[in-house]
Amino acid sequence: MPSRTLPALLLIVVLAAAVGVAAGRLIDDATWTPAVIGGIVGALIGLLATAFLARRGRRLRDGSEAQRISGLPLVAHVLPPGRNETERRRADEAFRMLRAALTFGGEDADVVVVSSAAPGEGKTTVAAGLARAIARAGRPVVVVEADLRRPGLVAALGLDATAGPKRGLTAAIVGGVAVDELLIEVEPGLHLLPAGELPPNAPELLGSDDAGRVLDTLVARGGTVILDTAPLLPVADTRELLGHEAPGQVILVARPGVVNRAELRDAVGLLPVGTPTILAVSGRAHTPRSYDRYLRDATPR
Repeated sequence: MPSRTLPALLLIVVLAAAVGVAAGRLIDDATWTPAVIGGIVGALIGLLATAFLARRGRRLRDGSEAQRISGLPLVAHVLPPGRNETERRRADEAFRMLRAALTFGGEDADVVVVSSAAPGEGKTTVAAGLARAIARAGRPVVVVEADLRRPGLVAALGLDATAGPKRGLTAAIVGGVAVDELLIEVEPGLHLLPAGELPPNAPELLGSDDAGRVLDTLVARGGTVILDTAPLLPVADTRELLGHEAPGQVILVARPGVVNRAELRDAVGLLPVGTPTILAVSGRAHTPRSYDRYLRDATPR
């Protein structure tokens, strides 16, 4: 906690205690018992309030702060699934910006790893939206549900998770099932490799030579391979997956108000040195208003 915030937090506790004392005196000014009780209750309320404010103070505020802390280029602000046409247009444009950023050194990225520091930051939404943006630009893409703890890519793509084949990535890694037998066509140019049965040893599975073989097979099909992976900090799964030698790029998704500054900094430190990485900020809040000004009216200017 920054030292400059301590006086303000202590002031909240003192003021809350003083209000409690005053309330106690109003109830009974003949004795000090109600005042003492009121002061104790007020101080406790003040402590709870300062704890809440201190916790919020550690969280990431906006995209500019995310860029400063991570040291990564901020490519896009990505909204959650749109509630209206304007938000849908903004989200689509953000995915196009991410798609454009994947071209580096004159060539498209073959493998794109989408991850985040912590759960709930919107990485799966980003992986699904980016996959659609690439497919609609005419480039074939396979998006892989590589989060073998809490997979959510099937639902993010609008598919019924309870229907269809139950086999997926784990069957390709463990059972040697051909990748082409496991792919599901979502729309023209876009295929999904679902997670399949969830294993008890996800890090070992994703870091295995067999997982590397599956990844090489996907790359050999041509186009782009997008891996929706587990968050970096809670588990080792994504770090194991990043150990494979397939060429690629990482998109680190950060959500202000959810991730702490220290968590974002730690997540960047876990990425392999030299891995091309870009930053995408998710969430409805803190999106630059300039996005709306340009996209609000489709009339040419």
